[in-house]
Amino acid sequence: MYRKEEQPLPPPEKFELPFEGKLSPNNRWVIMAELIPWDDFEEEYAKLFSAEKGAPAKLFRMALGTLIIKEKLGTSDRETIEQIRENPCLQYFIGLNCYQQEPPLESSMLVHFRKRIDGELINKINKKIVKREIDKSDKEVKKKDCLQ
Repeated sequence: MYRKEEQPLPPPEKFELPFEGKLSPNNRWVIMAELIPWDDFEEEYAKLFSAEKGAPAKLFRMALGTLIIKEKLGTSDRETIEQIRENPCLQYFIGLNCYQQEPPLESSMLVHFRKRIDGELINKINKKIVKREIDKSDKEVKKKDCLQ
């Protein structure tokens, strides 16, 4: 069974932290979270799951985000989960709505994530990011040309 998130993810400044703190919009994980077109691939990822078998799947953002964190930090599966548990910016990056002290998933889930998110899907995501950034840059250049 696949579970779609019920509430939309808040912007980084509204992400709830203990002691009323706020996430910095300049944090590298917050910036990267805004670059990745998570929703564009959620449906494609959901098709990999059976509605009748097993527990509800983790969201695509949690799956891919956890794998990205592991690769960027160069950590083991267990250490990756521990880093996520301790760091509110990483929790925001994987799609949690607020900081939680408990690990959001078991380290064994990364094995399943790696099986489902292959190089072909990563390439599609990268192409989409690049295209979106090129389009955004083109719009800025056109806007600048119109102002001159």
